Amino acid sequence: MTRPQPTLRRQGRRMIFDVYNYFLKENNITDSLNKTAESTKKSVSTVKRIVKESKSSEFIVTFRTPGKKGQRIKPVTGIDNFDKGVIKGCIHNFHFTENELPTLSKFLAKLRTYIKFEGSEKSLRRIIKELGFKWKATENNRKVLIETSAITLLRINYLEKLRQYRQQNRPIVYTDESYVNATHTTTKGWTDGSSKGIKKPLSKGQRVVIVHAGSETGFVPNALLPFKSGMKSGDYHEDMNFEDCEKWIRTQLIPNLLQHSIIVADNASYYNKEYDLAPNANLRKADMQAWLSEKRITFTSEMLMSQLYQLIKNNKDRFKTFSIDKIFKEHGHDVLRLPPYYPDLNPIEMAWAAIK
Repeated sequence: MTRPQPTLRRQGRRMIFDVYNYFLKENNITDSLNKTAESTKKSVSTVKRIVKESKSSEFIVTFRTPGKKGQRIKPVTGIDNFDKGVIKGCIHNFHFTENELPTLSKFLAKLRTYIKFEGSEKSLRRIIKELGFKWKATENNRKVLIETSAITLLRINYLEKLRQYRQQNRPIVYTDESYVNATHTTTKGWTDGSSKGIKKPLSKGQRVVIVHAGSETGFVPNALLPFKSGMKSGDYHEDMNFEDCEKWIRTQLIPNLLQHSIIVADNASYYNKEYDLAPNANLRKADMQAWLSEKRITFTSEMLMSQLYQLIKNNKDRFKTFSIDKIFKEHGHDVLRLPPYYPDLNPIEMAWAAIK
């Protein structure tokens, strides 16, 4: 009985495509397919299929793992960042605008007016929790909605750093990703009454992911990166990976930045890929000792692996660096990360809202 072949994941498909492009420089298409298949130990039909998949992307080449299902976006709680910002604003300002303690039912009524929220109290409770808020009982046993102290501290630190950079007159550039559908139409439009409005298409069409950066002077010239979404899930962040992000940064963003810019980024996985990752508990003892020695952290040769790893855990945050931070630093720029649950602190969200 023939053993089924393992699924070729996204990284493997990209590697095969890169090998094919390498051979294509000096060979015709047929020879390149055969040499790629021979080098990667895959069939010619597999290589053909991967090359065909790459041609479906007009702007950048994206691959997806066959059969892998991303997390489906929920129609009610899976709201966009702009609406999340509206909800946070309502929470922060409720005491001033309504002059009373917030309750779920009162929030729900307000959000139905502000953003046409269609969910239930249960859905709203889940969203509020995901935004970093919790209910806390007061001395008179009434519950009030407060932000967790850890999130508050991150927000304060972010705003203080932002103020310092502004005082230094450093250009501040905000980055972000969003998407539009190929047949996107606005929900409302102007008419003189002599004709009907444009009909809304039955199908949303192909989803196009857009990556861009902007400052108070407008969008960064030549920094727009649009590409077709290759994911079936609702989370467009899954379309981007570190390799694509690095290419965009090096070829489109950095060449068009002013000197000594501050790059504001969110906490997407491709922005937070660590450089010189600290050893994990499964690595060899020699690897742990080498990392500790490189960081000049004192240890003894008699220490067991569990003791060495505890030393690493206690100190690794001091040496944590991110790959994109290093790239920007090499060109004289610095990175500032948005606090979690605060996409509304990114002004580019207003541009996305205007587009949609």
